[in-house]
Amino acid sequence: SRRRRRRMASVASMTSSMASVSASVGGGGARARRGAPHAGARAGFASMSKSMSKSKSMSMSSGSTRRRMAMTTRTGAASRKALVTDVIEDASSSTTSTTSWMITATSARITSNEEEEEDGLEHVYKSARWFEIRDSVRPTQVALGWDWTFLKLANFKDFDTAQAYMARKPVPYVSYRGQRYVVDHHHTLAALELSGWDVDVVMEEIFEYDADLTEERFWGIMEGKGWSFCWDAEYKRMEYSDIPKSFNLTAFRNDVYRSLGGFARRYKLLKRGKMLEDKLFFEFQWGYFFWLHRNDAYALWPSSQLQRGFDRLLKMIEQTDDSEYIGEGHLEAARDVQDMILLSEKVLQPLYEVLVEYIAPLAYAYQTIPADEDRIVPGLKKRFGREQLPGSVITGNFDFMEERQKSPILPPPSSSSSSS
Repeated sequence: SRRRRRRMASVASMTSSMASVSASVGGGGARARRGAPHAGARAGFASMSKSMSKSKSMSMSSGSTRRRMAMTTRTGAASRKALVTDVIEDASSSTTSTTSWMITATSARITSNEEEEEDGLEHVYKSARWFEIRDSVRPTQVALGWDWTFLKLANFKDFDTAQAYMARKPVPYVSYRGQRYVVDHHHTLAALELSGWDVDVVMEEIFEYDADLTEERFWGIMEGKGWSFCWDAEYKRMEYSDIPKSFNLTAFRNDVYRSLGGFARRYKLLKRGKMLEDKLFFEFQWGYFFWLHRNDAYALWPSSQLQRGFDRLLKMIEQTDDSEYIGEGHLEAARDVQDMILLSEKVLQPLYEVLVEYIAPLAYAYQTIPADEDRIVPGLKKRFGREQLPGSVITGNFDFMEERQKSPILPPPSSSSSSS
C-alpha cells in the first residue's frame, strides 16, 4: 500500500541518518568514554544535590484501607505459570460468562515477577475478556514511553501470540468505587489496546479501598505507596483528574525518557533490585535522571561530545515519533500493527541501542560517586519519595572509567536549568 511504501522509505531514511550520526559522533564518543569527566563533575553534582534536596516530600498515610490478609507461601515460577494457565483454560472452557468466577490463591500465589517478595496478602484473581472489562480498568499515571509500548507490540502480532503473552502477565490492581486502578503493566495494556485483540486478561486484585475514602485521599495514598505518577514533561505537578481514563495510547503523554530507562535495562546497562521499592517506577526514576542531565547542568557528563551526541539522537527519536505516530493522527487513521513493529525493530530500537551507549558513561559517573550522600538526586524525593536512584549500573558491558580527576567545585547552574 502507499502507506506501507511511505513507511519503508521512512525506515530507510532514518536508518541512514542514524548511521550518519553514529559515524560522526559515535567514534569520538567511544574514545571519550575512556577519559575523565568534566572538571569538578562529582563535587559539582554533589553540591547541587545537597542544596536542592531540601524540598519536603509529600506526607502520605495509608489512611482508611481494607487489606484482606491470608497466609501465603512462595511457589516456583513453573507452578505460578501453570496456575495462570489453568485459570485461562478454565475460563475459556466455562459455559458461563468469563467474569462470573473467581479464584483465591492461598497455598499457591501468582505473581507478575518471579522475585517478588511475599506480602502476606490474599491475592484474588479474575479472568475476563479485555473488551468486557476495559471500561472499568483505569491507569494511575499520565505518561507512557510510546516507544517502549511499540516494542511490546511484538508480543501482539496475532491473537494466539497475544493470548499466550497475557497469560503470563497477571495485571495487579486496587479496587476503589467499582473501578480497577492498575499499579503495573501500563505499557502492556496500552500495547494490547493498540493491537485490537480481545483476549483473556487475568486481573490480580491486591487491595480494596473503602468507598467512603475521598478521591483526594485515595490518590494521596496511591502516590505515597509509589503507585501513581502525575508529573508533566517538565516534571511539574499535574492534577489527578489529568490521569487518562483508558489505555488508549494517545491519551498518555509520550515520555521518551521513560522509554530510555526501559531500553537501558533491556540493553544491560541498568539492573533493578529485588525489593518492591526498587521496582516501582524504576524506569521513570532513571528517565528523570537522564532528563535532569540532558543539558549537562550538573557537569556530570564525562565528555561534552557525549552529551551532544545524546541530544542529537534523542531529537531524532522524538522526530520519528512525531512524524510516524503522533503527527497527522497516524494512530487514529490506521492501526497497522505490523507496520509499527517494523518501524520499532528497524529504526527505534537501533536508535535507543546507540543512545544507551552514550548514557552509559553518565550512569557510571553517578554510580561511582563514592559517598552515598553525594548521590542524592535533586528533586527525586519530591517526585518519587526517595533521594537516590534504585537498582544498579552494570559496569561489565560499558567499562570505560578507571580514574577521576580531582578539580575544584564548579559554580552552580542557573535557576532556569535546575529543578527542585
